[in-house]
Amino acid sequence: MRATESATRAYFQHFPGLTPTQFGRTGLTVSRAGFGGYRVSAEIAGHHAALRDALLWGINLIDTSTNYADGRSEQLIGETLGELFAEGALRRDQVVLVTKAGYIQGNNYAMVLEREEAGSGFPDVVHYDEELWHCISPEFLHDQLTRSLERLNLPMVDIFLLHNPEYYLDWAAKHGVPLPEARREYYRRIHDAFAYLETEVERGRIGWYGISSNSFPSDPDADDFTSLQEVINIANRISLVNHFAVIQFPANLYERGFVSQPNQPDGSTLIQLARKQNLATLINRPLNALQPDGLIRLADFPVEEEVTSKEILQALQQLSGMEAKREQFIEYADDEENRQDLQDVLMFAELFLETWQEFGSIMLYRDLLAHHFAPQVLYLQEQTHVHEGNPLGGFLAEYVEQALKMFAMVGDYYRMQVRERSRWLRKAVWDAVGQKSDGSLSSLAIRMLLGVPGVHSVLVGMRRVEYVEDVLEATRQGELGDEEAMKNLRVKSEE
Repeated sequence: MRATESATRAYFQHFPGLTPTQFGRTGLTVSRAGFGGYRVSAEIAGHHAALRDALLWGINLIDTSTNYADGRSEQLIGETLGELFAEGALRRDQVVLVTKAGYIQGNNYAMVLEREEAGSGFPDVVHYDEELWHCISPEFLHDQLTRSLERLNLPMVDIFLLHNPEYYLDWAAKHGVPLPEARREYYRRIHDAFAYLETEVERGRIGWYGISSNSFPSDPDADDFTSLQEVINIANRISLVNHFAVIQFPANLYERGFVSQPNQPDGSTLIQLARKQNLATLINRPLNALQPDGLIRLADFPVEEEVTSKEILQALQQLSGMEAKREQFIEYADDEENRQDLQDVLMFAELFLETWQEFGSIMLYRDLLAHHFAPQVLYLQEQTHVHEGNPLGGFLAEYVEQALKMFAMVGDYYRMQVRERSRWLRKAVWDAVGQKSDGSLSSLAIRMLLGVPGVHSVLVGMRRVEYVEDVLEATRQGELGDEEAMKNLRVKSEE
């Protein structure tokens, strides 16, 4: 009940258009793109369909974590794999399954807090922030691995990673712990975790282990830097036949420290040392760049309609005019509570007039719509039906129509900004690789990463079937550029 070298290799005989890769010293064969489980959940049917199609169409690597969707990501994976195994459409030995542990959030937080209050807490818990703790002690890892296997409904996982252990270093810096002392303690904790994980390899609950760290590519002087060479030294001190084999780190068109930052003791970069040690590498956040001015999504967002600031202001002023008349219509509501609710909601223009150009990005704007304004629009639509036939119902119908028009116009405004960024980013990629290349921006971003020797698989969120198709098409098109091209890529934030 584990991935095997022969079965993972044979899996790709069914997909002649795909070129897989050997996953470092594990010997397993994996797809160049992996199914990222960060934002998927067992509660959403579309996520089941996307994962199912990914596995049936040529993606045999899945990455998840105990804290993704508060465990429901692992549950989704377990349910989907179970269905495919039962149908005979897929075998367990063909799939490479990666999970991670370390975060204490959600249900984990409630469990750990209850244990601490009962006097049986886990050792070495990092009380990082309110309802965000962290731990990589052997006792906690044992608990988390057990829970993971239960949710996955499997006896073992192929790869088990410590999930961002550098939270301890962040905490230590904030609490004034001298950096040399903090680093000694940090690597002591990693040593104890690795020693424990070797016992889980012997027990047969994991195949290989490693670390997922945002600070692997960092400047070596950074407070939270994780040295790959030091981690390798730790694993070798535990055993010269250790099972430390996989690292995961962020990289994209903006965040390129893995090829540009010589942060290892011998002057090599992260990817150079990983290649030398034949470590398997997983790239996360390939399409989400964290920059000082916010998150940049490396994808194309089609513009529905060209729009100007003047047109948006006109739409807002029209909506504002309707809001100025709301009192005379709210009086037709059934009761005082309903009238107050409508009073609180009928103020979209008031909120947008001063802030519509300050949402930062199309991604942040879409999140704002989904989590804040969409529920309010649904409420107004319900009230439209409740008050159908009286003046309030007619007013609400017109208001919602105008509000949706305004929301769409602001969305197009941000999409137009993304379109301009996509144009010059695409040009920057072409300049770096010395040729024009077709495809979406997300496709170019993935292919650029895959062009770097030593990068094995890029983890991409594929919450929809169409995303699976796009990612597979990018891998079919093949690698783009090489290590030098990635290092020499110039984006506008660097000018």
